[in-house]
Amino acid sequence: MKKNFTYYLCGIVIAALALGSCKKSGENGNGTKAVFSYVADGYNVNFTNFSTNATEYSWDFGDGSAEGSTKKAPQHIFKSKGDFLVTLTAKSGEATSTFKDTVSIIGPNIKIDGDFTDWQYVDYAYTNTLPSGGTLTGIKTFASSTDIFFLLEGTADMKMEILDVYIDADNNNATGYTVGSYPAASGADYLLEGSLTGGWGNLFQHVGGQNSFSFNVVGDFPDVFHYSTVKTVAGKNIIELSIKKDKLGTTKNFVNFAFMESTSGWATIGIMPENGAPTSAFLKVTL
Repeated sequence: MKKNFTYYLCGIVIAALALGSCKKSGENGNGTKAVFSYVADGYNVNFTNFSTNATEYSWDFGDGSAEGSTKKAPQHIFKSKGDFLVTLTAKSGEATSTFKDTVSIIGPNIKIDGDFTDWQYVDYAYTNTLPSGGTLTGIKTFASSTDIFFLLEGTADMKMEILDVYIDADNNNATGYTVGSYPAASGADYLLEGSLTGGWGNLFQHVGGQNSFSFNVVGDFPDVFHYSTVKTVAGKNIIELSIKKDKLGTTKNFVNFAFMESTSGWATIGIMPENGAPTSAFLKVTL
């Protein structure tokens, strides 16, 4: 009898734990229960609402955007990679149920193929506003575990006969080459230089003093750099490019960069970001 009584008590405890678990999932006494699932496509997330016995819905997407929703099954565009705690509150009269789940965003699956639709939900990292930008007008960036991606927009004169990309890979403005047109912050540890129309180029690593334009070749285009052809879309010339992260030494949380376009005669006609002011500095892409 004593042994059976012990089993009986265990059954009560297990039942109580199960009941407590159900309450944590969001169900209340009248059967209103909030539940959702999601499908992420890059930064774009579509939510499916499986809530029961509810007529009103409130969503908090957990990304600090203050951009909630009252739709039953909303779509939301996240702005960065990461894990976000999304909260759905379902209501039926006075009854309220809340369900939370972590939404993991790994970002878009970008391919360097001249099809720019995979950049659709990526925000601009910078747009030039001064004439000093020349042929280069806007840029988007994204970093995966292996590559740093760029989508570069420009005027009809953007042809990429010669391209220079200055890269501060160690996050230290006090190392690397000081690019004079960016007095606030530069420090280029690497220079990617070549002709995208001619199909030649190299990756160079800076050596010597910060004011010395002295670089050694550490790689060539096929091993380091990939790019599409320049295409005209909606009146803009657009090109996408990628650089292998492991070719830039030991990177940290971000890298800083600047783009410069020149003619085949080495006359500079475009620069991103625009420069010439005491506050001019390289742009940052988070890794």
